[in-house]
Formats: sequence, structure tokens, C-alpha cells
Amino acid sequence: MGKGSGYGKVILFGEHFVVHGVPGIVSAIDSSTDAEVKKASKLTIRDERKTAKGYSEEKRLQQIESIERMLKAMDLDPKMPLDIWIGGSLPGFSGLGASAASSVAIARAISEELNLNLSNEKINSVAYEGEKAYAGNPSGIDNTAATYGGVMWFKKNPAGGQDLVEKIHLKRPVEIVIGSTGKVANTKAMVEGVAERKKANPAKYDPL
Repeated sequence: MGKGSGYGKVILFGEHFVVHGVPGIVSAIDSSTDAEVKKASKLTIRDERKTAKGYSEEKRLQQIESIERMLKAMDLDPKMPLDIWIGGSLPGFSGLGASAASSVAIARAISEELNLNLSNEKINSVAYEGEKAYAGNPSGIDNTAATYGGVMWFKKNPAGGQDLVEKIHLKRPVEIVIGSTGKVANTKAMVEGVAERKKANPAKYDPL
């Protein structure tokens, strides 16, 4: 059985415009998603995370697509039958990077179960492919925080090259209060909506 984990996160500055190459600052939080994976005769997903009402049902098809994308990114059969368990202290709420944390956790667990010995850099890129199922055009900031943890300055390369990432070292711990509405959000729809409004009114959005 392979095991893996991924950090949750909170974006301090940047949020949606990180997708368009605007720098953002993100911090991992001390809650994480854990995953266990073992070979099986069919795909089984047991998601035992604490979630907002309707979260698991809303994300189920995206979750399956995410796993298939990650397997393909590992040069494996995207339909490989696996038994996958997901749990941990990070709740399945929108805004905490739950999808990225689960993608990283599952990628690490698959790597361990199949003896792939993937580096953190590869895990991060695999998780980014998995994030596309949830966000369409993800910035990469969530999966990077989920993979490496800590606080970091992040700037996406919209041309598709290497993203710029710099670790921020704090002299003392920072306490952050996070509130949740308990509502499930469609990240893909929000990202696409911002992109459409930016394209329609660049004079308004470019200075932001």
C-alpha cells in the first residue's frame, strides 16, 4: 500500500489573477489531506474527508478525471484499477486547496505503491495535471503549496514555461483565522468567468 499527503493552503495575495501571471503569496496551513492507494481489480474511491454539504457529489466526476489525468502524466494507463482512500485533517471546503492537496496526496501514494520514486518536482507537475480537472486552467499556486508547504511568492508563466517560486522565511509563526461559508464553489466556472470578463474589459481588469 502506498501512502501520501498534501498540504492545504490559503492565498494571502493574488487569488484569481495568479492565473494571468500576476504574482501571488500563498501559505500552506497545518491541515493536510492523506491518501492510501493499492492495486485493485477496479477503481474504487473512498473519500472520508469532512466536507461541506454536497462537496463530494459535486466533485466526484472531476475527481475521477483528475486521477486519470495524473496517471497519464505518470505515463501509466489512465484506467488503471486502484483502490483509493482519502482522508486527513483538511476538510473538503472550497478555498482551502482541497483538490490540490488530494491530487498531491494521491500522486505520492501512487508513486509509493508502484515504486516510481517520483521527485517533489514531478509530483508537483503531476498534481498540476490533476488540478486541470477541477480548475480548467489552474495557476499552479495551489498544487505548489500542497507539495512543498511553507509560505511562498509565486508567479505563473502564462507562456507555459517554468513558474517563478520563492520561499518566504518568517521569523515567527503567523496565526490566521479562516472562515468558511460551507458552500461548494465551482472553481472552473469562477476561473473561466474572470478570464471572460478580463478579455471583455481589459482596461478595467489589467490595472488590478
